Amino acid sequence: IKVGHAPYDYEEPMIEVFVQIAEEQGYTVDVVEGDIGFMFLSLAQGDIDLWPGIWLPSIHGSYHEERGDDYELGSAIFEDAPVGWAVPTYVEADSIADLVGNEDLVDGELTGFEPGSGMMLVSEEIVEGYGLDLEVVPGSMASMMSEVEYATQQEEPILFLAWRPHVMFRNYDIKMLEDPEGYWEQDDYFWGVAEGFDERAPEMYRFVNNFKMSIDDTEDFLYGYQEAGEDLSDLAAQWIEDNRSDIDAWLND
Repeated sequence: IKVGHAPYDYEEPMIEVFVQIAEEQGYTVDVVEGDIGFMFLSLAQGDIDLWPGIWLPSIHGSYHEERGDDYELGSAIFEDAPVGWAVPTYVEADSIADLVGNEDLVDGELTGFEPGSGMMLVSEEIVEGYGLDLEVVPGSMASMMSEVEYATQQEEPILFLAWRPHVMFRNYDIKMLEDPEGYWEQDDYFWGVAEGFDERAPEMYRFVNNFKMSIDDTEDFLYGYQEAGEDLSDLAAQWIEDNRSDIDAWLND
């Protein structure tokens, strides 16, 4: 079984749990890494079987509209996840609209990550739609979080991309900005499933059509291995033990 993995850490708990359950069922799993565009193309072409990474309706709406006829959506792993722009609580803005004409509150820029990602594409629309004089600065997840850490330590202004689940909400005193124009929606987070996977691995197909992991549980994973130095495979094994009855039902439903 080939499982896609885009460069975002929130996918790792789902992938590790899936790998351990699939191996219990007698499968071998290859994890295929690539960016968002590569994942959607690979899923649509059947080059990967699964990808726990599709955010709808907002973040990946354009990708899904283009390629969604060529793959299935599995379960919504969790629902109504907060997503959008954030600032430290000491920045005197509570809404994106507060930045119009006041872009200096955030030094005139939005610190982002990979330019082809869904959140960056939505951010470009927001800058234009609100008429903001903001530079959207691309980078990587690591570089963005380094900027956030430095800015919050120095109490300097910064505007950046934020979502849950992520350890940023446990590590920093930050707040999401309201979006009165409604560009950001609270997204649901789905498995993508290649056509024909149900025939190749029926029990794992059932698994990814029933699988759930809460935002809080996902953040527990992320905090455990990123901040507390715990092993991801050990955390997954414990989660499987704690949720064994649900997992058995997911495999057989």
